[in-house]
Amino acid sequence: MGNGVRLLVVERRGLSAFQATLVFQGGWAEESTAAAGATDLLARTLFAGTWAEDLTRAKTPSPLDALLKQEEGLLESLRLERLRLRRDPGADSQLPALTASLESIQLRMQGLFSASPLSDLYSARGGRQWADATADALVVQTELSQEFFEFWCQTEAQRLRTLQLSRFAQAREAFVADLHGKGLLGLALLRGAALPGHPYGRDLLDYLPSLEALRWSDLRTYARKTLRPDRLTIILIGGLSLESALPVVERYLGSLPEPPDAEEAVLPEIPSDLGDRRVQTTLGTGSQLLVGWRIPSRHHPDHLALRMAVQLLDGGQTGRLQVRMARQRALVSRVRLHLDVPGGRFPGLLVADLNPMEGHSLAEIEAALHGEILRLQQEPISQEEWSRALVQLETEHLQMADVPAVLARSLGLAWAEGGDWRLADLGIQRLRTLAPETVQAAARTWLTPSHRTTVLLDPTPGASNDPVEKELSRVLRALAAARIPDLAQREHLVSEGIRQLRMLSPDERLRTLKLLEAQLPSEKR
Repeated sequence: MGNGVRLLVVERRGLSAFQATLVFQGGWAEESTAAAGATDLLARTLFAGTWAEDLTRAKTPSPLDALLKQEEGLLESLRLERLRLRRDPGADSQLPALTASLESIQLRMQGLFSASPLSDLYSARGGRQWADATADALVVQTELSQEFFEFWCQTEAQRLRTLQLSRFAQAREAFVADLHGKGLLGLALLRGAALPGHPYGRDLLDYLPSLEALRWSDLRTYARKTLRPDRLTIILIGGLSLESALPVVERYLGSLPEPPDAEEAVLPEIPSDLGDRRVQTTLGTGSQLLVGWRIPSRHHPDHLALRMAVQLLDGGQTGRLQVRMARQRALVSRVRLHLDVPGGRFPGLLVADLNPMEGHSLAEIEAALHGEILRLQQEPISQEEWSRALVQLETEHLQMADVPAVLARSLGLAWAEGGDWRLADLGIQRLRTLAPETVQAAARTWLTPSHRTTVLLDPTPGASNDPVEKELSRVLRALAAARIPDLAQREHLVSEGIRQLRMLSPDERLRTLKLLEAQLPSEKR
């Protein structure tokens, strides 16, 4: 369309409902450091519900706008007051007064909204909407009866013009709580160690102070910059035809104002000489082996061959890893391979995620995994195994096409990651023309030690229950995070620090802990 919006219509005659998907290219990989977490917050705030009060557009500021600005000021005052009290615990506290003022403002905002459980405009019409942020896109999906198609177009256009974000405070609080609850997961550790300095390797836990300082007006500014018509693809699946849908979409979403020219985000390149990297830590609740190989982006010629390699290794119950490592040798209780972690627009990771069976070590399953990779690279692939893997991929593709929401998401991410929605369908066609030798060549190129990062999570052997040592680990990690962006180097430093601190007496360790805590910024103590 004239403003840059792209429209894709998939006709499914006979359906009385339609599936509408908005895909904004960009995702959290393009967030600046100051805006870390903003895309997830938009998914939680802008698209978590659809209320008429949020869509009111007036030439003068509305009562809701005024209350949101007051709420923003009080939230910032509370944040600064908490920081002040951490630095000076004995000072007079303004927290009770500020908290009471904030609660009063939020009660007044609640009074502006309908108390009816059907106040959500889509729920009241028997529909639903959900959204999520990926590394490469913000994806918003809506299911609604076809009679409300024009209503949907009008509502989404108005939402993108107004950008009210009225539930910002509650959404940010819930998001921060979720991040605290997750802790440092193995996959986050692997991403950071394998992709140092790249947004794909970013762990939001390192940016919590920035996220907690993000204001309503900051998020609104970020939304105006990123939710641009020229970054938007609309995918409609249902009984609508292009001829019937296009005029309505153009009238509303096609009339969104063209944004000013903006510079495209330039992301850093991952160094090619990282070599084989290893991280061993006692984080986690169970033994886990994670191996990630740095692989090319989705539009690279070798990407499709790597997809077939994953299918041969992890094609359900008949995949090589499941058959040889789980059933025949009983080495692992779970094995999964994931392609394009965390995204496919830029070079990412192919990840193997394994848990050992009781009585087997991480070293055993690591050796077995690398043995299977070597066999894939060197031994001929039988025609029977090749045909079975191809049939599995074709079946998955047909099953995906039968579910409108899954099909729409697949088409949208193919555009956001690979630049062309046709990749979702062309991939299967091109797989049929691949030769086994092509897959083996790609495996020899990319699944090598020079592209490999290994994370071993083994919390049980030699794990300490000493609360001082646990707190020392936390403080050392927080200090290292401020100085060392490379997670692999950071974990090595923490492990070495803990090893040396174990040589001290309990009193000396406690004194060392207090000295280290004093070096932390107030918000991380």
